Amino acid sequence: MLKSMTTIALGMEVVTHRGDKGQVVGSPRDGRGWLVCLDLPRPVDRRFHEENLMEWHSSMDDPHSDYNRM
Repeated sequence: MLKSMTTIALGMEVVTHRGDKGQVVGSPRDGRGWLVCLDLPRPVDRRFHEENLMEWHSSMDDPHSDYNRM
């Protein structure tokens, strides 16, 4: 499980519990979680619960950032 975010919003870039990056494109429906369009070679939309998402920051891609030293 990932560290929970304080707020998820439409259009936010997120990382899933499997490390896939994507963008939130839909709000939860009937307890099914947030709809996320994953940035894969062939884009796929999947639903994730909030505890399985983490906000993505550009420093996450920088191998020399302090974020990656934790």
